[in-house]
This record gives sequence, structure tokens and C-alpha cells, in this order.
Amino acid sequence: MKKLFGLLFLALAFTACSSDDDSSSNEASIEGTWKMTAFNTENAYDLNNDGTASTSVMDETNCYQNETIVFNADGTGTAFNTSYADIELTLVAGTTDEYEYTVTCVSEDDSTPFLYTQNGNTITLTMGGFNQDVTLSGNTLTYVFEEGFYVEVDNNGTTTTVTEDITFVFTKQ
Repeated sequence: MKKLFGLLFLALAFTACSSDDDSSSNEASIEGTWKMTAFNTENAYDLNNDGTASTSVMDETNCYQNETIVFNADGTGTAFNTSYADIELTLVAGTTDEYEYTVTCVSEDDSTPFLYTQNGNTITLTMGGFNQDVTLSGNTLTYVFEEGFYVEVDNNGTTTTVTEDITFVFTKQ
């Protein structure tokens, strides 16, 4: 069995970059609601078994459609998670590197508070004693979560864990 996200929730809370067109300030405003618009892996997978592999986990699973982050003016914020993908891989008989995927979108209603500071286009998020710097760019927040995508693969009784970087993109609403 593969569970795609134990760390997704943490990554969502630590995902932040933003901007606003405020000509009276050199600093873009992070305040407001940001919705996840992309969740990409390094390698392409055909998680929905349609014959076309993609790096977009959102497209391949139809999960993560309503994940948001809210930044308040007082340096606090909340990450809201509404679903995650539970992914199972099965090695195709007679092969060593071909898999069939079973994806279940699991609904959840989870929120995680965090603190943040802004210095120019750098946002530092703090949650549970962990700090993460993220850079603002236009009206998008982009964060690369190193080795955040992990899947356990059962290969005839031997479990192997596959990890790779994932990229989250949030767009200001």
C-alpha cells in the first residue's frame, strides 16, 4: 500500500509565496486566501490509468482541488486541507518497473495554524518549531518540498520506498 502524504499536510502549511500589485510599497502583500492550483512531481505517472502519464498529481488523482492557505494581517495564518490521495501500487506481473495504480481520494477537514514574517519577497513560515522560507512571485506561491512525494512499492513481498521532490503552487484568490 502506498500513502502519498504523511508530509503533504506539513508541506501545505509551509507552502507560501505571493504578490500583490501595490505600487505604494516595494513589498508584495501576502495577506489573503491562496488556493492550490498545481501539485507536481518530478517524474510523470499515470495514476488514473488513462494511458497518459503526467507530473500533475491534481490532474491524475482529482484530489487536492480545494486546498487553501489564509494569511492574516497580524502575522498568523491557517492551512486548510480537504483531501489527500491514498495511492496503492501493484507491480505488473512479469515486469520489474511497470505499475498499476489504485487511487482513493480521502476527504478530510483539517486546519493547521502557523506564524509568518515577510521580508520583501521572502516569507518565513513557522509551525511546530520548524521554519521554512518561501519566495513571492506575482500572484503565485511556489514551494519545492524536497523528497515530499513518497510511495511504498510492494515487489513480491519486498517493500521499497520511492521518494522525489514535489512542487506546490498556490494562486492568490
